[in-house]
Order: sequence, then structure tokens, then C-alpha cells
Amino acid sequence: MKCLSLTFYIILLSVCVAITPMTKLFAKDNPQVRFITHPLPPFSYQDNGSLSGFSIDIIQAMMQHTQQTANIQMYPFNRAFQLLKSQPNTALFVIAKRPEREVSMKWVGPILSSGVYFYQKRNSGLSLAHLEDLKHVSNVGVVFGNADHTFLDSQGFTNLSTDKSQLQSLKMLNYGRVDVAPMSELIMPFLAKAAGIDINSIERTPIKLYDSTLYIAFSNDTTDEVVALWQQAFDELKSSGQYQTIYQDYFPTETATATATAKQ
Repeated sequence: MKCLSLTFYIILLSVCVAITPMTKLFAKDNPQVRFITHPLPPFSYQDNGSLSGFSIDIIQAMMQHTQQTANIQMYPFNRAFQLLKSQPNTALFVIAKRPEREVSMKWVGPILSSGVYFYQKRNSGLSLAHLEDLKHVSNVGVVFGNADHTFLDSQGFTNLSTDKSQLQSLKMLNYGRVDVAPMSELIMPFLAKAAGIDINSIERTPIKLYDSTLYIAFSNDTTDEVVALWQQAFDELKSSGQYQTIYQDYFPTETATATATAKQ
């Protein structure tokens, strides 16, 4: 009889552990993660003094799932990237997962994918068809330290003009201070709107840099357990349909030019 009672107790304990909410698991001896982002409409931007955007809503929804609270801070991309590499328990969103970055940080996602193309002023007179053609223009606008900058620099480009944000790069393109600039086809309309630029004055070239898949990157010292719990929180957003609801708020299906990873 005692043996049966002990067996029942063990089974009951196992069930209790299995159904323990993720919030309880998350709170157990896990350090607080510092979340930082960078200006990139419509993913993250300032709206009347508050942070708004698709990725802001995603992170806040994940925090609700984990009952974690944190003040999200915004920095220029390069500063945010340096903080990610130098500060413990730090997470930067959103950021492209590229081969040169893959082993130096930990990843949660993917959040979203989009093609990155080069854009130029309409009626600029430039005839561009291949990546090598861009080595012969005067200036290529890129964000200092981001994946586009790193990749083009590795390809031997010596005519790169750096800015602090993609919004600034687009403005420089509009002013004629750079000839072309690489941008996600998904966010290009939002950048033009934020910059007050007529989108019809800018045109996409046929030159595709690559497909960019965006993630939340965690500093390499963040424990695997913590990263796994945040991945679980993101997975729950997708399985519950909450991710798609947020996605459609920013990228209505009929106008989206990239595929939400939740649909894949």
C-alpha cells in the first residue's frame, strides 16, 4: 500500500511540474534581461515620446507571457550593437542574423523576413543591373556597423557613406548626397513616410543584396535556459495567433511585400 501511495505521489509531482506556468519557471533564479532597440520604422520608433512599432509590440507581448517587465531603451544601431557585445544579459531587437554574427550571440525568432534591395532616385540617369555596378557610383549609403555595411565592406566597396540610421540614409538619398542605398522592401514605404518623402520619387533597382531574416539577439553570456524561455514565449505568440494579429496591424496582407514567418 505504501508503495502504491509513493508511486501516486511521484506521478502527481511530475504532473505538477509539467503544468507549471512558464512565468514560474522564468522567475526562478534567472537574471533580468535588458532589452534595447534602434530606430527602424515600422519596427521601432519614437511616437510622442513613447516607443512604438511592430517589434516593440512583439517584445511587450512576450513580456506579458513571461510576466517580465523592462524599460526598453533605444540607441543608434552601432551603439546598440556594441552594448549587445559588451554588456551581460542584454537583448537587441530586431537584427539580421548573418553568418559573421551567428556564433557571437544567441538568437530568438525568426521574427520576420524580407528582401533587401538597392534604391535610387527616380530619373537619376544611373543604369544599374549588378552589384559590381555599384562600385562605380560616387556614394553608397549604409548604416554604420549594420549587416549591409559589413557585407559590402567585405566585398571590397570603397565608396560607402555611413549614417546612423536607415531613415537618415534615405534622406541622404533624397537629397542626392548618395547615389543608392540598400533597404528592406518591406519597410521602405514606412521609411519614406517617416522622412516626409514622396515614395514615387524613389525607385527600386533590380539589384538584390540578400534576404534578411530578423531576430532578437541575446548577448553570448545569457544562459541557454533564459534564451530557450524567451523562444518559448515567442513560439506561444505564434501558436496563439497573437503574432499574426500584431503583424496585420502593421503589414496588412493585401499590401505586404514580405512573408511573415508565422505563415511559414
